Amino acid sequence: MDELAGAGAPGRSDTRHEDKCRRCGTSCHVAVPLRGRVIVVPGLHCEFLAAQPDGTFACTVYTERFARAPWCHHADVAAPLGYLADDCPYGVQAGYGKTKLPEAELAKVWPHLLKKLVDWGVPTFIARAALLAECERREGVAFVLEPWPGDPERLRLRPKGLS
Repeated sequence: MDELAGAGAPGRSDTRHEDKCRRCGTSCHVAVPLRGRVIVVPGLHCEFLAAQPDGTFACTVYTERFARAPWCHHADVAAPLGYLADDCPYGVQAGYGKTKLPEAELAKVWPHLLKKLVDWGVPTFIARAALLAECERREGVAFVLEPWPGDPERLRLRPKGLS
């Protein structure tokens, strides 16, 4: 295996390996365990993830990702940890990765996901505006993110106006 530049994340970097990626963005989203699955939360993703016009996603700092985003994992490392999509071409063990739910199913479990996010907080490396917009769209009220007391790597999510 090659050694990739940056934080020393081991993994292959050849074109054939890179071409397996569907650009689904799942690995860059934070997911929440719920009812035996790990559910991707729309809007809750790395600050460097950008949606593309064709519906795919791209990392805006890809060639420097391990230096700029120390939380990032190469696919070879992320797969056995369950950080990729449950059907990822990089070879995730069946039923072990993250799941993107269809909107109808996501709408049903959203209240449970939101409760967990409020109770647990979210990582500081997320695209904050995207998460706040998703929460407001689904809940019809504005949300805020604040530092989590005693944990500089976590943010508290709550509806605006509530303490």
